[in-house]
Amino acid sequence: MKIMRKIFVVALYAVSIPCFAEIVRLNSPDKTESINYSCADDGCSAWIDSDTGKISLFKDVPTSTVSAKWHSPRLAGVSFSCGSPCNISFFYQKGNGVSKPVHDVLALDAQRACVLKPTDDGKGIALAPIFYEGGAKYYWQARYSDPRFGFYTQSAVIFSTIKGKFQTDGKLKLSYLNKDGNNTEKLIDQKCPD
Repeated sequence: MKIMRKIFVVALYAVSIPCFAEIVRLNSPDKTESINYSCADDGCSAWIDSDTGKISLFKDVPTSTVSAKWHSPRLAGVSFSCGSPCNISFFYQKGNGVSKPVHDVLALDAQRACVLKPTDDGKGIALAPIFYEGGAKYYWQARYSDPRFGFYTQSAVIFSTIKGKFQTDGKLKLSYLNKDGNNTEKLIDQKCPD
């Protein structure tokens, strides 16, 4: 009986110890700032440590899939999964601070702080500034119904059939399924401003 009681006490003690999550830290190239994130049972949190202090990106989000990266010496991004194919990204740039949440980034132009993403109304894709402050909301957009592209609209999540890649000159190369289900590529002349 004493042995059983000792085993029970040890097991209870082990369960009552709070789980401490590991903090992942990615230093900026110049080592003056870092992206940090941590996941525990109650969700994941991410923040920036900078010379001005701690800047929160998100706290206790119910996800277990977080990724972080310095996309350039000045631009950092942290994203988490909100279910397939959904993802949410937050960006940080010294001088601009933290972006609003950006849903479903399809391509990133880190040099020009610009993304390809679905439009807010869900009816197309757009080139959009990451740090939107009342200027242009979109630099360019295409509706899923636009016959010039012939996007495959039979998918429940149309943007999941579209990929983008920014060229070194800033032009966007789209790769997508067309209405016939064939892979198609198109170069978009519109660029994000420098």
